[in-house]
Amino acid sequence: MRRAAAVFSAGALAAALAGCAGLPLPGTGPGAGPGAAGAAGTAPMALPVAKPALRVGDRWVYAGRETGEGAAGGSTVLARTVTRLAGDRVELAQVPLDPATHRPTGPARTRNAKLSVWHLDPAARSSGEIRALVFPLAPGKVWQYEYWIAGGARDVVTTYRYRARVEAPETVRTPAGRFETLRVVHEGEWSRPVLEDGQPSVRTGTVTTTYWYAPAVGSWVRLEVDLRRPDGRRELGVVQELVEYRRGD
Repeated sequence: MRRAAAVFSAGALAAALAGCAGLPLPGTGPGAGPGAAGAAGTAPMALPVAKPALRVGDRWVYAGRETGEGAAGGSTVLARTVTRLAGDRVELAQVPLDPATHRPTGPARTRNAKLSVWHLDPAARSSGEIRALVFPLAPGKVWQYEYWIAGGARDVVTTYRYRARVEAPETVRTPAGRFETLRVVHEGEWSRPVLEDGQPSVRTGTVTTTYWYAPAVGSWVRLEVDLRRPDGRRELGVVQELVEYRRGD
């Protein structure tokens, strides 16, 4: 069947997923050495896990890569540093890094987050709340949420509906060290309008997002996104790992 218009490119979709997950956007800057405090991540984890008590100066460096038919190729690295705290709100400065020199490749960009659900503002026009981690966290806890993001050449709206579940504690190793984490799995579906042979239609698929949250770090140390097309083929996969972190004074 000939498609008269593709209303949301893989690149735009990658950007939308990256923004809502707090990932580096495709085309931005890696680099950072091993974590400075990886040993702290092995401390016993008390349950339930409360929302993070962040401090100005807290800094995380993440490396991300894409897979699947819509992948842009290569890897990206960004540094995110807490610059301001006000109750449940946190302001962060996000900077892309060069993969070879580990130096900034662009200016700092302000990101805002709501800590009680670790909602990091998307990189596009959106509505609804992305409830990544609903604190306190304990195995068996579930929640649901829905949001939409507009993007692409025609500013097309993609809707996401998720059911999240805290699964189990898990020890995870990343370039930043070894961490005791809680695995949180979000299973959902996406839908967006398209034109099929000149006729309006709706395309749907599935998306799974998994966070490994480490209380000692105050954020996730690994994140995976798996976006599937209506026929089940992978359109885009994203993996993000913590490569360095530092707690503020």
